[in-house]
Amino acid sequence: MKEKIKKYAHSYTGRVIALSAFSVAVYIVSAAFKLITGIRLNSLWYIFNGCYCAVLVAARIISIYTYEKAERTPDAKQRINVETRFYKRGGLFIFLMAAVYFVLCTYMFTQDYAVVAEGTVMIAIVVGIVVYKLVFSIYGLHMTRKLHDRVTETLKTVSFTDAGISLVIAFCTLLNVVDKTAAVKSSAILGMIISAGFMVSGMVMTVSRNRRYRMVKYEK
Repeated sequence: MKEKIKKYAHSYTGRVIALSAFSVAVYIVSAAFKLITGIRLNSLWYIFNGCYCAVLVAARIISIYTYEKAERTPDAKQRINVETRFYKRGGLFIFLMAAVYFVLCTYMFTQDYAVVAEGTVMIAIVVGIVVYKLVFSIYGLHMTRKLHDRVTETLKTVSFTDAGISLVIAFCTLLNVVDKTAAVKSSAILGMIISAGFMVSGMVMTVSRNRRYRMVKYEK
């Protein structure tokens, strides 16, 4: 047990994996709550949000599994193949996350409906969580570029995607205080633009950066 703790505590990658494992538990509860609520209330808003959380959970579980598998692989080239295949799948997860949210934003726009926080405390919590996600995901991407570790970079790219998409609800929550009539539709348009951008980046991630990674690793 001590060796396990030391392994995760003494490297940036290990800490990222440990935090991801914790977030999996949180998002499983969130996904279950939203899906059950959506089914009970017959609300597509909650169902779409629950599906989004489920995709996020799947991406992180597979990331943790791939990290452990790569760590157990003694051959360097085999490990590169494991990480590279996962990186490609990571792009597909990002595409799927963005696609689910694009559908949600389309629903927001057509139905002019969204569930947002109200009250000073709740608004501050929502905005604070989004700011936290953005700051740490950007910092994480900066750190992982030095490591040439595709598992960690994929996890951080997934986190950055989640943070970027979370901007939609933060924007809607803040705009709802100023102008309720324009809050949902404006946020939905912003969400569709952001989601479309991440869908494209997910597709690009499965091809070009995947090849560049092989070149960098084999040159070392």
